[in-house]
Amino acid sequence: MPRSILVADDDEAMLDVYTRLFTGTDYLIFKTSSFAEAARLINSRNYDLLITDLMLGDGLGTDLIKIFERKQAGAKSLLVSGSVAILPPEQIPDVYFEKPFKVEVFMAAVTKALA
Repeated sequence: MPRSILVADDDEAMLDVYTRLFTGTDYLIFKTSSFAEAARLINSRNYDLLITDLMLGDGLGTDLIKIFERKQAGAKSLLVSGSVAILPPEQIPDVYFEKPFKVEVFMAAVTKALA
């Protein structure tokens, strides 16, 4: 069964990037451009991985990660941001990607998270 990934980013160009990155892979991609919709999707089904932008128009990706982790024990997520400098150090996840990111490094992190 293919692994499912929820991607939350309010930038349509970034959603297009994710579409291109995951086309032809064995992953099912579900995309949304809002925090509220991502939270609804998280609560409506299980995903193997959450990829979220830090700054969504209606919320923070770090809060979305908390919702995801509360729903699923051992949930895996990747945070993507233009800059994490706005976060207090204790809120910066161990693994995050600043835009623009290197595709090879990002895809390796996705593979590792889903292993």
